Amino acid sequence: MFDNERFISRATAALAALECGPKPEDLAQAPLAELWIALVKDGTDLPVLWGYVTGHPLLGDRFIRTSPLIGLSREAGWARTFSRWYRLGEPFPIWKAQLATRLEDPIKEIGLLRWGSTGYGAIVDTAFLEAKMANVIALLKNPDAAGS
Repeated sequence: MFDNERFISRATAALAALECGPKPEDLAQAPLAELWIALVKDGTDLPVLWGYVTGHPLLGDRFIRTSPLIGLSREAGWARTFSRWYRLGEPFPIWKAQLATRLEDPIKEIGLLRWGSTGYGAIVDTAFLEAKMANVIALLKNPDAAGS
């Protein structure tokens, strides 16, 4: 059963953490994402990170898809999802992403590459990713608007 109060509480905490930015201790405890790339599920505005993560408190060391992504700084080497901070290691090379995609498929949105047949697209444009994360933040700030 969906707990609206818990969702609002977690959303508020995630947004507050993002607004303050990561503290050194946040990043010291954060899982490390290697060979990461931002993906978005077809038909949604919910970007996620995909990559090989080490030190995840629940999932251990393996390839994962995260909860929705709400912030990312390539320069500072961090990402914030709905549930936690991540340290960013080496990104997935875009040329390899292009090889992993079926380029003959129509690309529905600029800045997005098909990610094989997974139902996800690889976000290769920074402005596109920022717009998707802004949509998630708007949803988290006003979850009641999601149903309208």
